[in-house]
Amino acid sequence: MMNAEARILEGLNGSQREAVTAINGPLMVVAGPGTGKTLTIVRRIAYLIYQGVRPEHILAVTFTNRAAQEMQQRTAALLEKDITKVFIGTFHMTGLQIVRDNTPHDFVVYARKDQVNILMTMFEDQVRKAEEAADRISRIKNFLEDGDEGFQMVYKQYQTLLNEENALDLDDLILRPIEMFRDASILQRYRERFRHIIVDEYQDINPAQYRFLRLLAGDNGNICVVGDADQAIYAFRGADVANFLNFEKDFPGARRITLSHNYRSTATIVNASDMLIQNNTHRIGRTIYPVREGGAQITVASVPDEKAESEFIVNEIEARIGGTSHYQLLNAPHRHDLPETACSFSDFAVIYRTNAQAESIGEVFRASGIPFKMIGSRYIAEKRTSSEIIETLKDRAANIGPATFTQSFSIEELIRSALRELGIDDSDLFYQLLMSIIPRHDAPAIQTFLDAMNMVQLLLPADDFDPRADSVTLMTLHTGKGLEFKVVFIAGVEDGLIPYSLRGGHDDTEEERRLFYVGMTRAKEELFLVNARSRSLYGRNTTPCASPFIREIPEIFIQTATVPDRAKKRRQKQMKLF
Repeated sequence: MMNAEARILEGLNGSQREAVTAINGPLMVVAGPGTGKTLTIVRRIAYLIYQGVRPEHILAVTFTNRAAQEMQQRTAALLEKDITKVFIGTFHMTGLQIVRDNTPHDFVVYARKDQVNILMTMFEDQVRKAEEAADRISRIKNFLEDGDEGFQMVYKQYQTLLNEENALDLDDLILRPIEMFRDASILQRYRERFRHIIVDEYQDINPAQYRFLRLLAGDNGNICVVGDADQAIYAFRGADVANFLNFEKDFPGARRITLSHNYRSTATIVNASDMLIQNNTHRIGRTIYPVREGGAQITVASVPDEKAESEFIVNEIEARIGGTSHYQLLNAPHRHDLPETACSFSDFAVIYRTNAQAESIGEVFRASGIPFKMIGSRYIAEKRTSSEIIETLKDRAANIGPATFTQSFSIEELIRSALRELGIDDSDLFYQLLMSIIPRHDAPAIQTFLDAMNMVQLLLPADDFDPRADSVTLMTLHTGKGLEFKVVFIAGVEDGLIPYSLRGGHDDTEEERRLFYVGMTRAKEELFLVNARSRSLYGRNTTPCASPFIREIPEIFIQTATVPDRAKKRRQKQMKLF
C-alpha cells in the first residue's frame, strides 16, 4: 500500500515536485496556463501537513471562492482527513476573519450595490454620480491613496455613514486588517498563526493586497507565490504585475521554479498562444511546452455581423453535439447512442471582451434552444440588496431566540430554512459556500449566523460557474480566467474590442494581449476566433477590421472561414395598371 508521502508526490513532474517540497523560505512558482498550478498548490498544502506543520499554521489565498472550495475538498480527499483548520480562502475572506477576530461588536459587509445606495443619499439619488464616487472610493482604498482634497469631504461622509450602520465595504476587508497590523501585538499574533503562506494568482494583487501580504509574511517568511506575468489582466482594478516581477527583490534569496509543461491544450493551441504572448516585453521569459501532440488548426472566421457571428457559433456547437438541435436531443429516445466523439453542452464556452456583446449572443442561443448560462449575474444581487437579506435573516434569528439553538435546532438548520424561505436552495452556490464555511467557526450561533450572512458579499462573478451544469457557458474574457473547456469560441476578435479601445479606450496593449492569451489558453481541443465585418455596439454601427493580434499568430496554426454577406432582398416593382 502506498505511503502518505508517495501518494502526495504521485504523478508530479520534476518542477511540480520541487514546488511541492521546497517548504522553507520564500518561493516563486511561475506557472503558465495548463501547467498544473492548482494540483501543485493542493499537493504543497498536503506535503506541509505531512511534514508536521499544523493545519492552522497554513494560509492559502486564492482569488475565487469556488477555487478555495475546490482546494479544500481536494486536499482533504488526498490526506483522507478533515483539514478545515487550514485557512483556504480569498483575500476578502481572510480579511473578514481578521476583522471579526479583532472587532468586539457585530458588523455587516456591504457590496457595491449597497455602497451606491448609501452614496445616492449624498448625491440626491443621482445614480451615475454615486457610481463614480464608489469607483473613486475603491481606488483610494485599493491604492492606499489619500485622494484629492476636493473629494475628501465625500470620502469622510461616506465612512461616517458606514460607521453609523456598523458596516464595512469590501475594500475595508483588506484596509482594516492593514490598520490593525499597526498594533505590533496583533501583527505578531497572525505571523505566528500563519507560518506558511501560499498565494495563488500573485500577479493580480493590488497595492493594498500587496501591503497586507508583506506585513503578514515579514521579510523572511515562508511565503510561496504562484502566478504568471503573462496572465496579469486586472490593471483596471488596481493590480500591478510589477509585484510579481519584483518578488525576488522583495524577498532576497527567494527561489524560483517554473512550471512549463502544458497538460491542457493541444500542441497547436499551446504553440500558437505562446508565439502571440512573446510579443510582450513586460514579462518573465519562458516557453511553454505542450505535452499533447498535434491538434486541429485554430479557425479564424469572418462573418457579416453580430447575429451571423452567433449563428455561426450555434451551428458549430450543434455539429459537435451530433448534428441535431437541443429540442431534438431532449426528445431522442437513444441519446446514449451518440458517437463517442460527440460533445456535451458543458464542453463549450463562448467568450467575449465586454458584457455589451452578450445580449445578441444570448438572443440567438435562446432561439436555437441550446441551454446556456451567462456567467456574471449574481442571483442575490439581482433580487435584493445584501442589507435587506441580512435584516431578513437577523429577524428570523431573533424570532427563534438564542435559547433555541440547541442540539435539536442548529445554526445550520436555521440558515438552511431561512435561505429556502428566500428561494435559495441547495443547488445555489451561496448555499453551498455557506454550508462549507460554517463548520470552521466556533463562535456563538448568532455570531456565526452573521458571519455567514456576510459571506454573501464575497461571491464573485466567476463563482457563478457550475461545472456540473450541462449548458454552454457565456462569459467575458476576465471571467474565464482559471477555467477550461473542450471547445472555445472567442467572439468579437476585432480591432476596437480586442485590443479594446471603445468608450474611452484602453492604453495598455500588453495587458490586452495578455487578456487575449488567457482566452486562447482556455481551449483544450478546438479554438475559434470570430470577427464580424459589421457590428452594432453601444448604439453605434461600425465596420471593424480583424484584431491585429491575429496577425501575430503564425499562419501554420490557422485555417480561415468566411461566411458571405447576407443576400439583399430585391424590392419588387409595383405593377402599373396603365
